[in-house]
Amino acid sequence: MAGWWRVCAPGGPWFRRRPVRETHGRSDMQDLREDSLWDAVRQRDASYGGVFYFGVKTTGVYCRPGCPSPIPRRENVVFAFSPSSLALAGFRPCRRCHPDDSSRADSCVATVVNLCRFIEESETVPSSAELAARAGLSVSTLNRLFGQALGVTPREYADAHRRERFRRSLRAGAGVLEAAMDAGYGSTSRVYEGANHHLGMTPGQYRNGGQGQRLGYSLTETPLGWLLVAATSQGISAVKLGDDPSALVQELRTEFPRAALGEGEDSLRAWTNALVDYLSGGLPWRELPYDVRATAFQRRVWQFLRSIPSGSTMHYSEVAAALGTPTATRAVARACATNPVALVVPCHRVVPRGPGFAGFRWGIERKRRLLELEGSPEARR
Repeated sequence: MAGWWRVCAPGGPWFRRRPVRETHGRSDMQDLREDSLWDAVRQRDASYGGVFYFGVKTTGVYCRPGCPSPIPRRENVVFAFSPSSLALAGFRPCRRCHPDDSSRADSCVATVVNLCRFIEESETVPSSAELAARAGLSVSTLNRLFGQALGVTPREYADAHRRERFRRSLRAGAGVLEAAMDAGYGSTSRVYEGANHHLGMTPGQYRNGGQGQRLGYSLTETPLGWLLVAATSQGISAVKLGDDPSALVQELRTEFPRAALGEGEDSLRAWTNALVDYLSGGLPWRELPYDVRATAFQRRVWQFLRSIPSGSTMHYSEVAAALGTPTATRAVARACATNPVALVVPCHRVVPRGPGFAGFRWGIERKRRLLELEGSPEARR
């Protein structure tokens, strides 16, 4: 039944719908398992609203997740990608959750967009209570809407926007104090507190294109080609695989044009040895520290990927659902594609539902070999 959704008319025979990939150009549904969908129904998880709909055979009614009506028995529930497919099968829309009214979902998205614009135009970071009052919502509903639409809380969105304003001002040539005030920071001390975590260097070094930042790197030949590992004293900043070691170094110089590149500290050698041992099959994968710039959502995705056991894989949509953002499948795929520390954040353990491996920055064959190294059955796809 992979790729197909069965819809049943009330009291009538089962019939097959066409593959989901042919329905409105969407494929999210084929990536979600029925047990996950049932959990969303049973828990009245409204964050799945617009992702799927369910019909109840005993009542002939179809609903959206989060409907306040009594929970039906599992054997009486069927799932579908769109309300129209259930309507065509003979189900009628629920009068309590109005699953046929798309304007309700559009209104939620519009609310989040308007609040984002308000955050971006504010001189200081508004509190969640202030945002909720502005939208006429409770704080918990506000957080749920932001999580559903963006995968982050309002505070995380506001902090990310403030950091981006700060970075833009620095790149434009503003001093650290001027950039901090322009971005809405109350003082430069707040900026320096999280500088290593969010910039990977001090604000002054970032303003000068990394000038003064020391970045150690190493080059080692492995069974998967040349391995370049670059790191600060805080953790690994870049991991690259390729066939041409000079090209890997040039790529590193392009990314950190003014950083002082050189030999690393003992910690870099230890981290490199751990990765080489892993690629050689001598030792299992282990968690290593990393020091990179990223958005709040990227960090959530990358941290989750490090929890996937070696030898196991997940689909992009499963990662999105596990993060509580089931509609963010594409955002998860982008976070994997922009991962600068391959192996340290094992994005190769995320695969598409269909055939093939999807994209991998260092080549599809290397992704296959990594999965094979870890004993994953997906290596044979």
